Amino acid sequence: MSKELMYIIITKMHLRLNDLIEKNDFNLLNEKVLHYSQRLDKVLSLYDRVVQRDKSYAFSLSHLNKAAKCN
Repeated sequence: MSKELMYIIITKMHLRLNDLIEKNDFNLLNEKVLHYSQRLDKVLSLYDRVVQRDKSYAFSLSHLNKAAKCN
């Protein structure tokens, strides 16, 4: 999976989680919020493992800017 795709996935998931939190009156213990938060945690853990194996995968501001524009 490319860096760009990982950034896009993480960005979109983060935005969706923020939306879920707002729709549930900022109740972080809501079942839907918790479930989606766990899914995002799994993706972030995967990203961390990839970065640990391949340092060229590390955070890049230019890629993050591109990812943010894809939402």
